[in-house]
Amino acid sequence: MHNNVLKMLKPEVLALDGYHVATPPHTIKLNQNESPWDLPDAIKEAVIERLRSATWSRYPGQVPERLHAALKQALTLPPDIDILVGNGSNELIQTLFMAVAERDSSVVIPVPTFALYRLIATALGANVVEVPLNEDLTFDTERILEAATGSGAELIVLCRPNNPTGTAIPLDGVARLARETDALVVVDEAYHDFAADTVLPLLVENDNLVVLRTFSKAFRAAGLRIGYLLGHAALVRQFAKVMLPFNVSIATEEAALAILENRALLKQGIRTTIEGRNALFRELATIRGITPFASQTNFVCFRTALAAQTLFDALLQRGILVRNVSHYPMLSDCLRVSVGTNEENRTFVNALRTIMEET
Repeated sequence: MHNNVLKMLKPEVLALDGYHVATPPHTIKLNQNESPWDLPDAIKEAVIERLRSATWSRYPGQVPERLHAALKQALTLPPDIDILVGNGSNELIQTLFMAVAERDSSVVIPVPTFALYRLIATALGANVVEVPLNEDLTFDTERILEAATGSGAELIVLCRPNNPTGTAIPLDGVARLARETDALVVVDEAYHDFAADTVLPLLVENDNLVVLRTFSKAFRAAGLRIGYLLGHAALVRQFAKVMLPFNVSIATEEAALAILENRALLKQGIRTTIEGRNALFRELATIRGITPFASQTNFVCFRTALAAQTLFDALLQRGILVRNVSHYPMLSDCLRVSVGTNEENRTFVNALRTIMEET
């Protein structure tokens, strides 16, 4: 490599570690908050039939109008709320940051949370103002508000429910942040299908509120990369300006339409996941040396009296891959486990119990 080539890059980029998810050999995969069940064959067949009828040689529409209309109908959105569809919600996170954050602007992020927020903000040269969660991993709205007003934040980013903790900032906390700051409040609702409520009712009265959602979790479509953004129409039109053209392929749009038309087939899976999560929490609470945190997602974060890496390795030796989140702030002794099938959950709990009893 030429000696000077790296000097062309921004120092913020050179300093980044990047986003990495290791996937060592395993038998049971419980590390990425995916659905343990694939899409039903009926939906897959519907997608294939749609693609057979599509024209592959032409560019897709610059705006996926049919998908926008289907989402608006499914969500019963008022006319002043608009939609932006992306290649997964990650692309939409990047779009929001590109439209708002600039060098030396301030982005408030409660931590620990999804690592991509900090990564993108840092790459753009923004100042990331981190606000630690409470010791029990709940949110402190007052501290977030003070950080936003004190820094003159342009962006407040809230993962609700939060990854990797599973906890959620209360709705009145979100409303207060939108009402009492001049920031754009972004709420990432990737896990909303497993939660008790949603911020959608707050959208109409708060034009500085934006909601992100994904088909990757409850809709079992992580491999298809389908995400969408909801916000006031005037704001969404501005975000659309910095989206790459033709970012939603015909495959993405047809798959999303087929999933929406057949979403009733997925409801039992969501109920089963919630039941599995609650059962998993109860079981973990009975294991010596393990302290789980109550979750509103499809995963459970838990503290371990054994060193996190040691426990991670011991589980992996038994073929069980979970997520080591001990590098996150406040989680130095924690792992995170996704909800699997009932059999996978039992295998994980039995293995964990055995490991902890042997130490």
